[in-house]
Amino acid sequence: MLRKILIAVGDSPEAAEILETGLTLAEKFGAEVSILHVLILVQNSFEPVANPFMGGSYPLMNDLAMEQYQKELKERESVGMDRLQAYAQQAQDRHIKADVYQNLGDPGRTICELAKNNLADLIVMGRNQKSVLSEIFLGSTSNYVLHHAPCSVMTIQHK
Repeated sequence: MLRKILIAVGDSPEAAEILETGLTLAEKFGAEVSILHVLILVQNSFEPVANPFMGGSYPLMNDLAMEQYQKELKERESVGMDRLQAYAQQAQDRHIKADVYQNLGDPGRTICELAKNNLADLIVMGRNQKSVLSEIFLGSTSNYVLHHAPCSVMTIQHK
């Protein structure tokens, strides 16, 4: 029996389909939902620079780049929370108890950690089609979650 469903949504247009699937399941089983959006740290503002004298690499970042990065992150946080609140309202309109989470970090690990901490019975998430090389070198969030989740996982294939 499903009591708690974790719905992991991203910034993509497919998020609405993922949410709808999770909410439909919650209605059918009388489950509660947790809706998660993971903010990913992007490194557009700085690049790692190799320095043989330092014994490795270190981030090269000036104050202006750091300010711009923090501004962009705050904007993404605000947009993400607004979207999550709208999703929670959709759940409440259907008489489904919903909690929202916006966490910063690696998506796969963050999804699995929240599922474990919230005792989720099911994770509903999207799955993007990647090239074989991309999957080998970069991995995929859905593949990570499928192999590390503490519960069952339903992936929604994007068309």
